[in-house]
Amino acid sequence: MNPATLKAGGTKLAALKQLSEKPWFYPAILLLIGLLTHGYTLASLGFYWDDWEVVFLLNTKLPALLYGYFSFDRPFAWPYQLMGTLAGLNPIGWHIAALLARWAGILFLYYSLKFLWPRRSSYLRWLGALLITYPGFFQQSASTAYFRHFISFFLFGLSIYLMVLAVTRPKWGRLFFPLSWLIAALQILTIEYFATLELIRPLLLWMLIADRDKKISVSIRKTVLASLPYLLIFGVYFYWRSVIFPASLATKQYAADVKFLADFQPSFVGGLLTLFTRAFIDLFYVALQVWVEGLFRQDSFTFQSKIAWFAFGLGILIAMLFAFFNDVKDADEEPGRDNSQSVISIFAFGLYAFIVSGLPIWATARQISGIGRFDDRFTLAPMFGAGLILIALILWLARSKQHKSILVFLLTFSIATQVLVVNKYRLDWQVQRDYYWQLYWRVPALQTGTAIFSYAQPSPTMPGYDTSFALNVLFNGKVVDGKIPYWFFTNDRFLNFDFKPGLPISYTDRNLQFSGNTSNAISIVHQGDANCLQVLDTVYSGQPFYVEGNDALIAVSNVSRILADPQAAALPAGVFGPEPARNWCYFFEKADLARQQGNWQTILSLEAQALKLGLAPKFGAEYIPFIEARAQTGDWRKAYELSLAAQKLTAGMEPVLCANWNRLGNLPASDAQLVNQARQDFSCSAP
Repeated sequence: MNPATLKAGGTKLAALKQLSEKPWFYPAILLLIGLLTHGYTLASLGFYWDDWEVVFLLNTKLPALLYGYFSFDRPFAWPYQLMGTLAGLNPIGWHIAALLARWAGILFLYYSLKFLWPRRSSYLRWLGALLITYPGFFQQSASTAYFRHFISFFLFGLSIYLMVLAVTRPKWGRLFFPLSWLIAALQILTIEYFATLELIRPLLLWMLIADRDKKISVSIRKTVLASLPYLLIFGVYFYWRSVIFPASLATKQYAADVKFLADFQPSFVGGLLTLFTRAFIDLFYVALQVWVEGLFRQDSFTFQSKIAWFAFGLGILIAMLFAFFNDVKDADEEPGRDNSQSVISIFAFGLYAFIVSGLPIWATARQISGIGRFDDRFTLAPMFGAGLILIALILWLARSKQHKSILVFLLTFSIATQVLVVNKYRLDWQVQRDYYWQLYWRVPALQTGTAIFSYAQPSPTMPGYDTSFALNVLFNGKVVDGKIPYWFFTNDRFLNFDFKPGLPISYTDRNLQFSGNTSNAISIVHQGDANCLQVLDTVYSGQPFYVEGNDALIAVSNVSRILADPQAAALPAGVFGPEPARNWCYFFEKADLARQQGNWQTILSLEAQALKLGLAPKFGAEYIPFIEARAQTGDWRKAYELSLAAQKLTAGMEPVLCANWNRLGNLPASDAQLVNQARQDFSCSAP
């Protein structure tokens, strides 16, 4: 290649690299990393598990109900109310807002730490990139439930930054200190996750002040005076949270339950060793182990999967791009100075931040490294200190020429992990949306006071209580005096009564109460991805069920609770996304609804539309509405042919086909010859 061309290309790259020196560049590239990692499939993400609590409460448009619901453990629910007012119930808005709050919090902490270690600013920029993709927290996509957490994190970072400015810009101290106090108070009341991280302030203030005032006595006095307002805020909060607030509750809640004291009952030394062990394991996990283990904890990780290749490709691309603009050079070290001192201070500060941030978790005898379903949420506060420890260890233990390679490796793995996690959320939302829309097609509206029974949730991430909230949103349930109109009872912990008509059932969740009866219920079954959701009634008795016990739900499924008027339960705009393409399940659900209402011509019209589109069932029982419509309109030959198709499609269909032909055989104009032929073909016993 022409040397002049190479030189011109090098000049262009050098000019491009100079962009990284612009004040706006790091915030922009940090946001880009967050968006590409967590939002590469933004339009395909929705709501998940505890998101539905917030969506339901906001959908009621009753602020008192929302605040009353969270008053049982976290009474200051203002972020949900604010975000609901600004963005409504569109999931995309919540995902963007949660990511922006996380990004802004990291950015403010970066700006604050630069005052402590200005010569390590390039490493701190890498720290920000690692924190926004941190592979120990897998729930960024549950953006509605965690919006309050990230707002609190943002407020914490902002308050810290204002405090740092107040110290480093003394002329502005009278403005910045009071603002920092107010924001610190707001942050600590929003949620308890970052409360004890406030204890890093005295150390941070000491490091800032001592660097400017070399006289120790002066530095101590200034540090104490500057720390007092923050310690007072923390002390008032701690007293309120541990004494006043628990006393206001009718029952003791988990959020105020200090369980670790039980470890000290056998012996003080034993309890202390248990606590130290828990903390040490968590430290190793959050600071070191998680960077690789986070990837291998994803069951979707396999190089046979295209998403794994995409995840690593995107991770490598982003990490290399960030590395191009963010060099890690020996020039960051100050000539003529013992730079190991700055590494020690980074490590010590990070260790202290990790310890104080873990106190609420260990106080409840939990572990940050726990393997529970949602235990990774406990990394939110400790990841800040753990990240500093990691940076210090890299500076300490690796050669300077290796630093960049190590950081690129870590960022690549953390991005790849999060891409795989986000893809799981994307797939989960597809499953959920399919479930909700099929149910809406079959049940356009539902009488209030109806219980919904099922042995399976809409998706693996959806506990029964969260499904209850989702279905109340689906049917636009109106809460009156705390009475919730619908409740979803499933086998995760709620289906604990006999399936007999006429039994009263109830459930209380905080300030909400459902009261119903087993006779005022519908039962749902969803047997595999290929099959359509079914609202059970007696016409499906005897069909082959994939999960044992589902047939018991038929006795307590009263389809008369279903209302046909779609206007009575118009879907809230944006919550469930646009209506999916009308596949076979759409025609089955609408045909089953028409069967319930006796609209036989509607069923025949739906059948004709489905055939025109080349659609057909994959489960034999889905022929039932069409079999009956043909029989009811006198086309017994076609009813018989559809029954044979159902038998051929799915093994074990004979009992349900027999039950239906015995029932249809009692119609006044039944074709006795074909009825007898069907009974013979399906080996039916005498009716």
